[in-house]
Amino acid sequence: MDQMKAAIYSGIQEIEIQEVEMLSPPAGYLVVDTKQTGICGSDLHSYFGNWPQSDTLAAGHETCGIVAEVGDTITEFKVGDKVVIECFSHCGSCSYCQKGLYNFCHDRKWISHNMHGGFAEYTTAHTSGLFKLPDTMSFEEGALIEPLAVSYRAVAQSKASYQDRLAIIGGGTIGQLCLAVAKAAGIKETLITVKYDQQHKLAQELGADHIVDINKVDLKEYVMNLTDGCRMDVAIETVGGGQNFNEALAIVRPRGSVVLVAGYYKPLEVELSRIVWSEVMVTGSNCYGYSGMETDFQASIDLVESGKVDATKLVTHRLPLTEISEAFQISADKKSGAIKVHVCQ
Repeated sequence: MDQMKAAIYSGIQEIEIQEVEMLSPPAGYLVVDTKQTGICGSDLHSYFGNWPQSDTLAAGHETCGIVAEVGDTITEFKVGDKVVIECFSHCGSCSYCQKGLYNFCHDRKWISHNMHGGFAEYTTAHTSGLFKLPDTMSFEEGALIEPLAVSYRAVAQSKASYQDRLAIIGGGTIGQLCLAVAKAAGIKETLITVKYDQQHKLAQELGADHIVDINKVDLKEYVMNLTDGCRMDVAIETVGGGQNFNEALAIVRPRGSVVLVAGYYKPLEVELSRIVWSEVMVTGSNCYGYSGMETDFQASIDLVESGKVDATKLVTHRLPLTEISEAFQISADKKSGAIKVHVCQ
């Protein structure tokens, strides 16, 4: 049996390269020669022990590569196709899948379902979560489609239009990509909060109308001054934690909306009276599915291919798989200058 390298969690803030067996794909699955994979905030949650770790399988889902082997029953993909992968598979036939809400599939499974993900030399993926990439698209662009699709759906969930002022809580990957999507969609006015210099610089490059450094400026006071006390129409919360949820509620107008797309991993104290007295609409945004007539993933591919979103501006560090431990350390420490760290092969 052939061997390959895979990076697997080995404890809190520990990830190491192991030699593992390469397995042939089951029916409905393909093997992808992994080319580039981003470290996601959810990967960091597992790295720090806030979310579960697998000590036998490689994680990694912001990934793209070239189809290397095709399992039985697959006809729509072939060896050599350049592809990008959603983080889960779906059945295509349950009531949610039939309505285009496949992110709620009754049989939803993790990207590789008991096989290795994008932090391995080869990724196994189910055909239901696979999309072909244009030949002109780079692997770096491809590895950014997954987080862009998350952000695209969050903006779609907000229902913000050219009439609206949109606030984004958080200047990390999802916050910055929400900003890029909002600018491409022609949202009237955008505001984003940042904590680090690299986040401020990137938000400027992406065209934010207002950038609030929360180390120096009180967000609620800034918004009240900006809007003459009217507040923002919409807020998208990308960070997590009770304080950020409360601030999102505080800066939107009566009957405005708040979209939660952060990785919440523990109960929060939230000022629910704000929802009652102002009739603020609160909703979540769960990965991606259909937000319109095409999938969030395909819409994101189109945004990048058309040049309307240059997602590569987010990538601050690129390291080989053999240096994944250092890549995680850099990604976990924003004082390193990191926004998006990519593992390249």
